[in-house]
Amino acid sequence: MKKLKINTKVNKGMHRYFLITELFLAITPIICYFYVSMLALNLHVTFQDMLVKDPNITIIFLIAMINPYIAYLIHLIYKKLETKDTTFVLINMFFLLIAQLLTMNVFYFMMLLYVFYKAINYYHVDVKKAWKSITIKQSFYCGGGSFLVIMLSSVCLYSTIRLM
Repeated sequence: MKKLKINTKVNKGMHRYFLITELFLAITPIICYFYVSMLALNLHVTFQDMLVKDPNITIIFLIAMINPYIAYLIHLIYKKLETKDTTFVLINMFFLLIAQLLTMNVFYFMMLLYVFYKAINYYHVDVKKAWKSITIKQSFYCGGGSFLVIMLSSVCLYSTIRLM
């Protein structure tokens, strides 16, 4: 697939959007680790005890640990956008947005939605046309990694509902 010839200044802006999104997703486990550590210090227990004793904290930590993988998928989406592989891009965008909804992660959902909206407009992706051409086989082939994220997010949602 051939790369687009585009304005480098605008391309740097789009690259910056994706890079900031990847960075936020990648540092989430570190932030969560410090948060859980501070809670553990407050309660005078160890980090492991905190994870074992409070299932809500365990679910939050699991969700945070999924986010670096999502950052990697965002990086792949950006690379596929440059080569105009719209099937891969749309399937993964859709699955990652669904995963963020399942984990009730509003901040990351809004951030991903904004970046994907900007990318679709910037790269002139005809969503209706591309979406109609996607088959079930393509969705499993192209969206395999994102499908894994959806399965883990579904487990987290189920666990969260059971704990309520």
